[in-house]
Amino acid sequence: MLPLFERYPILQETLAFRPLVDRPTAVERLDLGDWLGCDSVWHKRDDRANALYGGNKVRRYEFVLAEALRRKAEHIVTVGGLASTQVMATALFGREAGLPVTAVMFDQPYTSFMREALLVDAGAGATLIRGYGYAGTAVRALAVQLRTKRPYYIPPGASDPLSNIGYIDAMFELDAQVRNGELPRPDVMVLPAGSSGTLAALAIGCALLGWKTRVVGVRISRALVTNRFTIHVVARRTWRFLTRAVPELAGQPMPHLNYVLYGGALGEGYGYPTREAIEALPLVQQAIGARGEVTYSAKALVGLRAVAQRGQNVLLWETLSSARPDVSGLRPREVLPKSFWPLFDGEVEV
Repeated sequence: MLPLFERYPILQETLAFRPLVDRPTAVERLDLGDWLGCDSVWHKRDDRANALYGGNKVRRYEFVLAEALRRKAEHIVTVGGLASTQVMATALFGREAGLPVTAVMFDQPYTSFMREALLVDAGAGATLIRGYGYAGTAVRALAVQLRTKRPYYIPPGASDPLSNIGYIDAMFELDAQVRNGELPRPDVMVLPAGSSGTLAALAIGCALLGWKTRVVGVRISRALVTNRFTIHVVARRTWRFLTRAVPELAGQPMPHLNYVLYGGALGEGYGYPTREAIEALPLVQQAIGARGEVTYSAKALVGLRAVAQRGQNVLLWETLSSARPDVSGLRPREVLPKSFWPLFDGEVEV
């Protein structure tokens, strides 16, 4: 049983649930030599959450896909960047659930990871539509929903209140591991922050547990998108959802959330490589045994290095998947719409 359901049994009766996570995901020491400058660093291996595809979307989709099926949805519509891990997770787990997926995708800097992600999406059978800019993407996504029978919409990052419940549960899972002596209680937890649902949910989980842990979100989007106001909105909506579902929490004000944002790893913006992120890529490989990328995982390591201090117990929450389908046999011009073909022309920096 989920730790969340053990703590709040009413949720087992009211929330649809579809098991996907190989839980509990392990906690291990993160040994990167002297690079971090901190000798008590651990990582939560959500990169191994599922053998098909890991990362921080799997816990979300245990609730999201179950809700889509409960509503008798016939199609999933979602939005993400060209290299979106959320779109990959939607395509792969949507296929497993028997739900066709359409993803409308906005442009971002071209990388080898982006090319791999698009082939994973196509290989999973998702219908891909290139939205180009944000405005064009929004218009195309709305049009898809209007012409699709019984669609279920998943927003960018899958950071709606229902899906965020998965990471409140993850905090209770981590608490059990601390009590079992698998790691010390973290003084600091670090993760990349974009749509910020994971950040908000972990901070709420810490508050419910009475932990003083500081949650550090390493910004991977511009401040216009990821800031304390937007995170507060996400957290407030998640708290309201939880308190409406759990009678014992009804009417309680949202507790103080102990989180901060670190913006020093961002560079030019979402998806843009930085010198520090490129240098950290081999360390991502060393940490999780899979190639990293410059949007999330490498910048999270850069941020971790900046905030980790000696004498503290620090935890990095791994949000990238270390399991990925083999796409070596797929050819872009055979599996992707024509609008995506130019993305595979020429060399990429990373």
